[in-house]
Amino acid sequence: MPGVRRWLLCLLAATMAASLGAAQPPPRDRPRPPAQAGSAAIRGRIFAADTGRPLRRARIAALAPELAGESRTVSTDSDGRYELTGLPAGRYAIRVTRSGYLPLRYGQRRPLEQGKPLQLLDRQTLDNVDFSLARMGLISGRVVDEFGDPIEGVNVMALRLMFFNGRRQFVPTGGGPSVRTDDAGQYRLLGLEPGSYLVAASTRETWTVNRDGVKQVMGYASTYAPSTTRLTDAQRVTVSLGKEVSNTDVALQPGRAARIAGRAVDSHGRPFAQVEVAREVRGNGFYSIAGVASASVTADGTFAIDNVPPGDYILSASRGGESDVPEAAFMPITVDGTDLDDLIVIGSLGGTIAGQVLTESGAAPALPRLQVTVRDQIVGQPSSVLVGAFKNPGTSDVADDGAFTINGVFGRSRLRMSLPDGWAIKSAHYEGRDILDTPIEMRSGETWSGVQLIITDRVSTVAGHVSDERGHPAVDGTIVVFAVDAGKWTDDSRYVRSARADQEGGWQIKGLPPGDPTAARAHATRSHRSSSTLRQRRESAPGKASVDSSSEYRS
Repeated sequence: MPGVRRWLLCLLAATMAASLGAAQPPPRDRPRPPAQAGSAAIRGRIFAADTGRPLRRARIAALAPELAGESRTVSTDSDGRYELTGLPAGRYAIRVTRSGYLPLRYGQRRPLEQGKPLQLLDRQTLDNVDFSLARMGLISGRVVDEFGDPIEGVNVMALRLMFFNGRRQFVPTGGGPSVRTDDAGQYRLLGLEPGSYLVAASTRETWTVNRDGVKQVMGYASTYAPSTTRLTDAQRVTVSLGKEVSNTDVALQPGRAARIAGRAVDSHGRPFAQVEVAREVRGNGFYSIAGVASASVTADGTFAIDNVPPGDYILSASRGGESDVPEAAFMPITVDGTDLDDLIVIGSLGGTIAGQVLTESGAAPALPRLQVTVRDQIVGQPSSVLVGAFKNPGTSDVADDGAFTINGVFGRSRLRMSLPDGWAIKSAHYEGRDILDTPIEMRSGETWSGVQLIITDRVSTVAGHVSDERGHPAVDGTIVVFAVDAGKWTDDSRYVRSARADQEGGWQIKGLPPGDPTAARAHATRSHRSSSTLRQRRESAPGKASVDSSSEYRS
C-alpha cells in the first residue's frame, strides 16, 4: 500500500491480565474451531526501514476478531515477500515481527498508536500491503560501584512515563523487565521505541564494613542514571528510532542494610511459618518478582530479617494446603538504611465471589474456555506468586453449567470476563444491584454468593466513515467513543473505546454498554483534520447517540 514504508513504528502494548504475567491455569480441554476457508488474499513485502533491503524470516500474523478469532501466520521468503491466502472476508489486524526490529501493526505511524484494521471482501486480493520495519532502539552502558569499579549481575531496567494502573508513572518497558550486567559491568537494553527513558539499576549484593570497631552490613540502593536514588533527579535518556544511546553509565549508591522485624500472624492470631521480602516489578505487559530475604516465624509470631539492602519491597506471608484454610498477608515497605521494627503483618482469608454466568435467556453459555477474573486498576490485585496459599487467586474457570468461584479476592477490584467477538457483559447482579462497574472491596473471609453475570450476544455497533472537507476518505482518522458522563472515564472503562479507520475510511466499535448516551469524535492525524458525527435513527443532538443492545448506528 502506498506510503506504508514512511510510517513510524511502535511496540505492541500488551494487555494486562489480572495477574500481570503470573501463571494462569490451563484452559479447559475443548477443541478449537477449525480455520475457516475463504477466497481472499493479502500480499506484500517486508523491508528494513534503514537500508530498504528485503527482510527474510519476518513473521506476519493476521487476526480477525469478528471471525471467532480467525488467525493466520506466514513468514517472508528470501525476497521479503509474503502471501496470506484462503482468508474469509472480514476486518483483519495485521502484525509483523522480526528479531532485531520493532514489531509493527498495519497502520501505525508513531509509538503507542493503535493499528488500523484492514477490510477484506470475498474474492478480494490486496496487493502491495508492504511494511518497513525499523531497527529497535537501545541503551547501553556500564554499572560501577562508588569507586568506579564494574559490578557483575546487576539488574538494569529502562523506565518510561506512561499511564499505567490508573495513573501516570514510570513503568519498566522494552524487550523485557530487566537485563543483567556482565563481568565488565556492561549492559544493553533492547527493544526500545523512540522516546525518553530513565535507567534504573539494582542488586542484592551486601558486604560488611568496620566503622569505629562496629561491624555494619552495607548494600546498594536502587539507583537511577547517572548516580541518584531520587526519581526526580534521574537523567532523561532520549532514544531515536533504531539508534543506540551508549555510555549511559550508572554509579550505584551504597547504603546501610537494615533489619526488618515484627509479628506475622493470620486473621485468628496464629503465627505464619515464614515471611519473605521480595522485589516486585510490574510493567507494560510483564510481571516479575525476585525474593531478597526470608525468615522463619517463631511460635509467638515474631520474626526478624537482617541485612536487607535499601529499596522498595513487598513483605509477604502465606499459608495453604488441603488441610488448611488459605490465608495471605502482604505489606509494601521501603528500606532506606533505618531498621524497621515492630511491623505488624496480619493475614487475610481474602474474599470469595461465587455465582453463575448466564445468557439473557437464563441459560448457561455454550462458549469454550470462559474465565471470570477480578481486576484492580487502582491499587493492584496481588499476584499469584505473592498469594501462594490460594489456587489461582483472582480468577476462575466457568463450568459447563456457568458456575464459577473466585478465591483470593484482595484489594479494590472489578469483575471482568474475556469473551469472544460478538459477546459482551451486560450486567453483574448481587443482592439486587448491578456491581459490574462498582469497585469491589471485601473483608477477610467475606463471601458473595449468588452473583449473576449476564452476557449477551446482542452487541451494539457504532460505525461510520471519516472524510476530509472534500469528501475523500480520511484513512488516518482515530475515533474515540466515550460516555457523556465524565465520571465513567476511568482506566479500563467499558465506556471509553477507540478505533482506527480502515483503508476506506470506515470504522466501527462494538460492545458498548447498552442504554448509555455516548458521544463520538474522530480526529484525523494527517496535515488537516476531519470529523465524523454520529446520527441516531431518531432525531437527537448531533454528536450523540443512545446505544441499545443489538443496535447499529452508522454515519
